Amino acid sequence: MLVLTSVLSGFFFSVEFVLLLLLLFFFFKKEKSPAISLLGLLFFLILMSPLSAKLVHWQERKFVSLQEVPEDFPVILVLGAGGVPEEGLSVYQRLDHAVLQRTLEGIRLWKLHPEKLLVFSSRGREGFVSQASMYAAVAMEQGVDPLQIQLIEKGVTTETEALDFIGEFPEVRKIVLVSSALHLSRASRIFERVGLEVIAAPADFQIKIHPGGNRLNWFPSLRSLVKWNALLHEGIGLLWVEIRVMLGLFPVSESLVSGKLHVEASQ
Repeated sequence: MLVLTSVLSGFFFSVEFVLLLLLLFFFFKKEKSPAISLLGLLFFLILMSPLSAKLVHWQERKFVSLQEVPEDFPVILVLGAGGVPEEGLSVYQRLDHAVLQRTLEGIRLWKLHPEKLLVFSSRGREGFVSQASMYAAVAMEQGVDPLQIQLIEKGVTTETEALDFIGEFPEVRKIVLVSSALHLSRASRIFERVGLEVIAAPADFQIKIHPGGNRLNWFPSLRSLVKWNALLHEGIGLLWVEIRVMLGLFPVSESLVSGKLHVEASQ
């Protein structure tokens, strides 16, 4: 009873409840067009969590938690996802949730294979420390050998991170790629397109299934919009990659091109 009371009170005193009232007002309004009614119903369904949660879970579970890394994959690369170097905050508190999860996953994998190189990527705002250095600070706090850490402090998008990695490590062709589970389909595709063999290491799972079953929340929620936004962002991003690959417009690193030319010349 207390749980039900808590859920109901949380819903009735929320922005979602106001949105629901507005939707009901337009839905039951006498003078309304069928198109408006259909849009209202569609928006109501979008705001309900189960569908977006199922889709996010399906996308994330394309990747399984990595437990072992082959010996011939020398680098664990952690992609950036935000952080703020605010004074007075601990090295953990400075990182956004997604990148903290990515960083901790990279650290976990490195501790299984401390001979491998742990690389952090992402630039920061001009004149301030890079985000990669903030991730490295967490790694060193967790006991990672500073000599086994390297930073790439230039990338601002997944594509530039891939090209920057190739530029910094032209001899490396196999990597363990750590990113959010929802982001890994697009990220893996991008890194493969620049000539790398990738083992995906997912982190930051948004949807988790309890062994006893999840309680589905059918109340409309703005959190559902956040999930839809993430799904659309990754879906459209991956589609844009594939379109440019088809048209021959996808960027290729100079080191990869020179490597291919060298191979062709030797043949």
